[in-house]
Amino acid sequence: MTDSLDSLQKDSILTLSSGVRMKYDEVRECNMLLMPECVVKLNNSASEVLDLVDGKRSVAQIYAELASLYEDETLHKDLAEFLTDALVRGWIEIVQS
Repeated sequence: MTDSLDSLQKDSILTLSSGVRMKYDEVRECNMLLMPECVVKLNNSASEVLDLVDGKRSVAQIYAELASLYEDETLHKDLAEFLTDALVRGWIEIVQS
């Protein structure tokens, strides 16, 4: 893994923040992130990453699982940006680092 994920600490365990949950919306045919006073329509990539944010996997484990499925030169960068953004927005939180 490159330095872009180091700021999140590779061994950090992530979970959805308190009061946040994902739910599949059959009408829109996509996952939605449900939060108090806010709903976010997730694209497939965001849904796949957030499915792995389960309070058990570390950042390194999330990366490894995605890397085993996809050969993508920008995966390190994209994952780091998404997880950092999700932390800032309050969608996820670090439960152990």
